[in-house]
Amino acid sequence: MRKTLKKSIAIAMASTMVLTYGQAAGAADITKETIPAWASAEMASWKQLGLLKGDANGLIHPNDAVTKAQFLAFVNRVFNYTATSGTSFKDVPATAWYAADIAKASAAGIVLGDAQGNVAPLEILTREKAAIILSRVFEVASSTGSGVKFTDDASISAWATEAVYAMKDAGYVSGTANGAFQPKKALTRAEAVKMINNVMGTLIADSSEHADVKGNNVVVNTAGGSLANATVSGNLYITPGVGEGDFTIENSQIAGTVYVLGGGEHSIIFKNSKAKKVKINKPAGPLRLLLSGNSAADGIEILSSATVVNESPNPIGSLLVSSGSGDTVNVTGNVSDLSMNSGGALNIGESTISRLIFTKQAKESKAKLDKKAKVGSLTVDAPASITGEGTVSDATINSDGVTLDPVPGKLTLNADSATVGGKEVKKGSVGAIGGGGGAPDMSTKLYDYATVLSTFADTGAQGNVKQYIKFMQDPTYKPSIANEMTYVPNLVNAQTFVNQSFTVKPSIFPSMRGINTSVLDSNRNQLWIGTDNGVTKINLTNNEMTAYTKENKQLSDDRVLLLISDGGTGVFAITETGVSYIRQ
Repeated sequence: MRKTLKKSIAIAMASTMVLTYGQAAGAADITKETIPAWASAEMASWKQLGLLKGDANGLIHPNDAVTKAQFLAFVNRVFNYTATSGTSFKDVPATAWYAADIAKASAAGIVLGDAQGNVAPLEILTREKAAIILSRVFEVASSTGSGVKFTDDASISAWATEAVYAMKDAGYVSGTANGAFQPKKALTRAEAVKMINNVMGTLIADSSEHADVKGNNVVVNTAGGSLANATVSGNLYITPGVGEGDFTIENSQIAGTVYVLGGGEHSIIFKNSKAKKVKINKPAGPLRLLLSGNSAADGIEILSSATVVNESPNPIGSLLVSSGSGDTVNVTGNVSDLSMNSGGALNIGESTISRLIFTKQAKESKAKLDKKAKVGSLTVDAPASITGEGTVSDATINSDGVTLDPVPGKLTLNADSATVGGKEVKKGSVGAIGGGGGAPDMSTKLYDYATVLSTFADTGAQGNVKQYIKFMQDPTYKPSIANEMTYVPNLVNAQTFVNQSFTVKPSIFPSMRGINTSVLDSNRNQLWIGTDNGVTKINLTNNEMTAYTKENKQLSDDRVLLLISDGGTGVFAITETGVSYIRQ
């Protein structure tokens, strides 16, 4: 049975409840101290969830100044950090109660330490320093403070201004009655809880199903649970506490960003859910994000190794890969704009990518296109290697050092040279790939005989195609009179032999019935076969076959008379009513 809210309800209600801590908990030991009314609900909830711990006497000292170590301990409990940093700080004894919390905060990039190797764990935290820490933890968007300033704006340290106003603009902090922020004021424990809770919003800290959650932000710090029918006006944080586990978001709307910092190979799953943006950053290991049903994401940013699978009919609006050079990102499913902004590896599975861009930051990157990957427009601005059997309709290469195995339908080369389809192509001679002048058009093209005779070259593969059609259209032509000295055996494919100087070999299977013509490429990797039912390409390295027919608009008709190699990886297929130039 679905459980509604459970632990999360305590935090969700905290912003509206006005209770004393003693009333909320009803325990004898908490009546010993007075809890500020403006923080009583939050502190009661935090106590219940184990985020706030008292001393030996059960006292939580709400009005005491909070130290940096205590504040970081609060943050660590919210995000359930587990990874620790190997960095040691001079002023953090290994035996100190806060040593583990400092190590976790350091690993998460929350604290960096000063030039002397100190982190000042016992310093009293000021409001502006707390704002900096929380802006880092929750990735609060930076702000220039262009709105209404705090009345004590001049007192805010220059290094804290951006963070303070980011927190203000997001509604997480506010000023006093007279509009002052009091940046240098020591933060009390009650104020610390209130400030963190304002950013945190609803906390999901168990593996139950949580339904109908509504509010600004939601934090998930435990694996195995789910969020259903939620309406989140802010951000959703899936923290490192989720570890290698999974979490499901179903029938939910996330107006802000989903920060995926935890999760394993078995997925963070979106089911019929929508998010404005998803940001993946889990350096500890690979993570899988699955979009299913009618899910949609306007944008996804990937900062670490990850697998993104889009099973939804809705293409991902934009996908930006900014992972490290040693990371591998796998993408399957439809994407409108995919930008490779890293020197790492990118594998594109069965997908339709409208635009694929390798930015200048993608130097030495490696991408592989699955045979079922289709790219509309490809732009390469850095030395990169793009391999595989996928198709590319239009490619623009703006950098030297580019290798592109799939031959594009149209190529624009703005660099001095590139390797395309296994051949070196130089600027100014690109047309040689397609057999004509200018930028080549190497997608599958259909021509009628009249067009072939009037536009094809007289030499090379096009010349051979042209000559064969001339023979076919000459009623006086007979193979026996093409050259009286040439003996034409009575084989099935004998009609495709013409004369001694016509170098086309119609088939490597001249006596095999059912096969009209065949071509084996120079690398002996691909075999093309023409029959009365169309063309079949056989990849001899893995025995995969691809069919080209009139039905899929690759041929004018299905009776193939002759295949002529273009000298590369493609063929001209001459049928009874036309010619197809196949490069896929």
